[in-house]
Amino acid sequence: MAEQIKNIMKKAGIFSCCHPAHARFHYHVSPYHVLKINKCWPDGCVEFLWRCHLFDKGHKCPRKYKHVGRGCFSCKDYYEIKNQYTPSSRLDPAAFANFMRDLGEYEGWIEDLNDKTIRFSGIVESIRPHLIMIIDSRRKSLRMEEYFVSFPGGFIGRDFFADRLYMRISGGFLNKTELAPGDEIECDAIFGGDRGRVILRNPRRIELAGNGGRQALNPSRALVGRATGKIIEGSIERCGDCHYCTLVDIEDFRKQKTISYRRFYCLRGITDPEHCPVRLRLLPDDDQVKNTARRL
Repeated sequence: MAEQIKNIMKKAGIFSCCHPAHARFHYHVSPYHVLKINKCWPDGCVEFLWRCHLFDKGHKCPRKYKHVGRGCFSCKDYYEIKNQYTPSSRLDPAAFANFMRDLGEYEGWIEDLNDKTIRFSGIVESIRPHLIMIIDSRRKSLRMEEYFVSFPGGFIGRDFFADRLYMRISGGFLNKTELAPGDEIECDAIFGGDRGRVILRNPRRIELAGNGGRQALNPSRALVGRATGKIIEGSIERCGDCHYCTLVDIEDFRKQKTISYRRFYCLRGITDPEHCPVRLRLLPDDDQVKNTARRL
């Protein structure tokens, strides 16, 4: 009998944290981040912020530095601020115990399938370039590594995975299959994961059903977007379904400990969704709103 699987690692409503980095997500934080990345449950985490007395007063650095970094540790104007944050659980003790039990079962399911070839079928939701940004004290670089195909769910063997999952494909695969949103794909693929996500790779023995003519992603356009795009600074609530919006994995080497995180990235270079021409073009004008009101 087929079983329904949910991604417990990304389940919402389990933890919240007042760390400023989580403000843009309304301080919601995934179990994967709390239990696997930060490992801050239940004792919390400590953050050291690098500061400079000269910069605080609006003065320039005599060493010509633009911001506080690793080269500042020996300077008399360097100091640190220590902040401690502790995540909180939104569940009562009994519900939290049930969650941890379900999490253990899910991790066992992942471990059993990891690096094995499975049969998968699902309907394509979107195709986005996989971007990686490297930041160090000297420069910022952005490269594109293949593409991510997302699915709202799909069958892994005989089990139905009832959460978003991804398939990593190459540009050559994309050109050959002309894969597009709405396509139904069935294939063999290698099962794996990355940062709490289920990611399939190396698809083969592919059976593809068309979507009725919806447009496929143009790899050339994705390359242009990599060069002209920007990280979205405003609220990302309205960007999730936009085909110009993708995720960028960031590796920041400017601190004592390398920080890995993700940000939403607009291939059109729009940093504030409130002024996005794609979104505004989809909004009804005043005449349309008035005519709709009359009909109602």
